[in-house]
Amino acid sequence: MNNKIENPSRRRLFRGKLSPPTPSLRLPWVISEQHFIDNCSQCGDCISACETNIITKDDAGFPTINFSDNECTFCNKCHVSCQEPLFLDKKEVQNKDIAPWPALLDINEQCLAKNQVYCQSCKDVCETNAIVFDFKSSSIPAPTVNLADCTQCGACVSTCPQDAISLKLQTLEVINA
Repeated sequence: MNNKIENPSRRRLFRGKLSPPTPSLRLPWVISEQHFIDNCSQCGDCISACETNIITKDDAGFPTINFSDNECTFCNKCHVSCQEPLFLDKKEVQNKDIAPWPALLDINEQCLAKNQVYCQSCKDVCETNAIVFDFKSSSIPAPTVNLADCTQCGACVSTCPQDAISLKLQTLEVINA
């Protein structure tokens, strides 16, 4: 049974949302946002297969990643469960060391450490040590992100008590620059 919304813009019109949807974090290593929208059948198999329950549906009914409660373990169960050709070739991803999402980790100004309150919860859950704390000009260390070491798993997002951490989508021009 195909429950795909054939015309998401029509649904937005009836809901009073005239602007196009904002791009979302899709499943890891999708070919592109447009390819995903054009080819995803919205069957929900990836949602059921996700071992950490981070895949949810967006307003248009498409799968999206939500790191608010958990992280991605990159188990690839979403890829295996999907019957559509939505993903980059696994060998290409490994050979070119392609990030799972066209996104960058961002720690905003709500961060407790950036506001002189000792907190290192994001560092404590970062298995790759991509988040480091430096004593720059104060007695409270501030976080910095080594993007080369960040796997974009999202573990730091759900653990932040201030919701100060997010993966911000970037345009492909910015990522490839």
